[in-house]
Amino acid sequence: MDRVVVVTGGARGIGKAMAMAFAKLNYKVVICSRTKAELDEAEKEIGKNCSSFFCDVKFPDYVKRFFNFVIEKYGRVDVLINCAGILGPVGPLEKNDIGKWKDAIDINLMGTVNCVHEAIPIMKKQEFGRIVVMCGGGVGGKNIPPGFTAYTTSKFAIAGFTELVGKELKYFDIKINAISPGAVNTKMAKERWVDGGSPDRAVKLAVFLATTKLDINGKVLSAKWDDYEHFKDKESLYTLRRIVD
Repeated sequence: MDRVVVVTGGARGIGKAMAMAFAKLNYKVVICSRTKAELDEAEKEIGKNCSSFFCDVKFPDYVKRFFNFVIEKYGRVDVLINCAGILGPVGPLEKNDIGKWKDAIDINLMGTVNCVHEAIPIMKKQEFGRIVVMCGGGVGGKNIPPGFTAYTTSKFAIAGFTELVGKELKYFDIKINAISPGAVNTKMAKERWVDGGSPDRAVKLAVFLATTKLDINGKVLSAKWDDYEHFKDKESLYTLRRIVD
């Protein structure tokens, strides 16, 4: 049986790196983006196992059409990797364009919610699924820079979303986890004036979460710092908790 991975924001950056890694593992890969030219280029680069679809994830109707396309083509979704995201306005909150601030929430947070909302019924029907979402740099860390309130708020919200959805899926063979990738050389990193590294660590963690037999669910894992290959389950571990039982 062919495994199928869906990668949002798969036309560039971390998303494209994720798609290429899964293609090399012989997954059928379906990427989406809201930039058609980048989609066409990425599909050629990723190779024969890749299909692409134009989709703006902030719109539920677009996302529904995207997942309908995947099901019509392959009949299943084994892995969902949510990489679609934007930086949003940079600078002090009171100087931010509030419309652009909301757009970051709509794309980063609601785009993730829309995709997970569509994937879960498919995964429940097939009795299997793995979902990986992106928490962005800084979530769970101690050195979050000021001036990125829209981006950071959206990513912290994704951490809470991941934890609660993980609890909802506890009794199904469906796992959802979030990756904090650290600084990576992407277009978004350049917009933040950050010198990053290769996406290899984040890609390795995503592949691990998609394939591991360990019971990891509802967690936020750092691709840079966490020893996830030796994971030991504990309610407060890898969650954003200050007060624990």
